Amino acid sequence: MGKPLIMLPSITSVMRAKQILIKNGIPAEIVRTPKREQEHSCGYSVYVSKRTDEAEQLIRKNGLKVIGRTDRE
Repeated sequence: MGKPLIMLPSITSVMRAKQILIKNGIPAEIVRTPKREQEHSCGYSVYVSKRTDEAEQLIRKNGLKVIGRTDRE
């Protein structure tokens, strides 16, 4: 099973998403988006090992645009 990544349109959005998640008790880290997906994102994504669905909803609820999700092997 790969790492679940949440893709956003800019590094600023990625950094904000990480802050939102950590503030709400969801561990998150910023990682490089796989090359196959980089045309759709800024090149960085948020890695959330658990509660990924909840994390995505929380990011959207806070007004950030989520481009999609992918797995990093």
